Formats: sequence, structure tokens, C-alpha cells
Amino acid sequence: MIRVALTALSTFILFACGGGSSSDSSEPSGVTMDEISVRTLGIDLVNISGASADFFVKESSGASSLFDEDNKVFSVTNFSSYYHSISWTSATPLEVDIGTQDTNSQTTHALQEDILMNNKEKLWAIAWNDEGSLTLSTNIQNPSPVEDKYRLRIFAVEDVTITVNSTAFSVTNLSKGNFSNQILLDNCNKELILGANQKDVCDLEVGKSYLLIVNGEDVLLAAEEK
Repeated sequence: MIRVALTALSTFILFACGGGSSSDSSEPSGVTMDEISVRTLGIDLVNISGASADFFVKESSGASSLFDEDNKVFSVTNFSSYYHSISWTSATPLEVDIGTQDTNSQTTHALQEDILMNNKEKLWAIAWNDEGSLTLSTNIQNPSPVEDKYRLRIFAVEDVTITVNSTAFSVTNLSKGNFSNQILLDNCNKELILGANQKDVCDLEVGKSYLLIVNGEDVLLAAEEK
């Protein structure tokens, strides 16, 4: 069983009602991961399903059922805490299975299996509602900050057309359940268009990488990739 330790949350901004939680880093004071020959692997758990969700993680090679209570790492209550971070240490890459379950019914499940996580990598695990079905989408975080610019990726829970009107102009049709390629904005205002609506990202910090979770033309959450 993966023994997870709670870590400090990545920077995030909600564009809807809700909040976040945080906890202390598991790294010993004054000791770096390099010095103890291990690396941190992490998963940022996001719940935008419309209901409370439990998250489960286990090593793929483990004998236990993924949805065994011993593999539950956290419950994320929708609209009161969208977002939570877990981490653990490993000297080698790991294959993990990740699942989510409706907290109240405990009968609705979604999962992703055999996800390879290399040293120092972090993963998004997003629980969302696809036409009434609890769904889980995962993707390795890909921070690539550029000084004095806004680096973005987008995850869509509804089909959306993304127009970028910056130094590089592009139009992308992003289907629900998918992550976009990286987008680079010179300015925070009027350069990102979702559907027919211009969206400013001026609440974000320039020179950092973010994932925007969007519901059609609305931005639900922006979280830093790091």
C-alpha cells in the first residue's frame, strides 16, 4: 500500500464558489530529497463532480482491491474544498491505480489503472460529472514557466473552442475530458477566448504555469502546475 503524506497545496484560484485546504510538508526540516536518495511523487486531487468524492490510490502490482478502505487517501467535498494534494517518496518510478467514488452512495466508481509516475512527477486526478456519470481524468503535470508571460493548459468538462490571440494566434477545438497543449499568453487580458467569451487571467501570477479547468465558456478553477 502506498503510504501517502499530506503536503502543502499548489497555488490555486477558484473562479466559482469554494475553497481549499492545506497541510504541512512531509519533508524533514533541513533535509532535501536528494540527500536521502528519494524523490517526491505527488497527486493533486480535484473534485468538480457536483458531489462529495473519495479518492483511492494503490500500487498497480498490489494485491488489494483499489477501492479497499485502506487505499483511501482523502475525501474531497465538492464546493467546500475542491482541491487537495498528497505525496509520498520513492527511489524508483511507480505504476499506480487511482480511483474515485461517490462518498454518499459508495456505489459509483471511476478509475484509471497502470499510470506510470517517474521521479519528481506530479499528477492531476480530476473527478467530474459527464452527463450524470462520475468520471476520472488524469494527466502528468507539465510546468513550463516563461518569464513575463502566462503559460496555460486547459482541461475541459464540456466541448470548447479555444482561441489564443497573442503573438502566436491559434484556434483549438478541445473535446470534453481532454487536456490541451500548452498555451502562451503575452498579456493577461483579451488574449484568451473560450467559445465566444474573452477571459482574462489577471488574477494569475505572470511567469508561472497553470491548469485551467473550464466548463464550456466558464473557468471553474485555475491551479498552478509545479
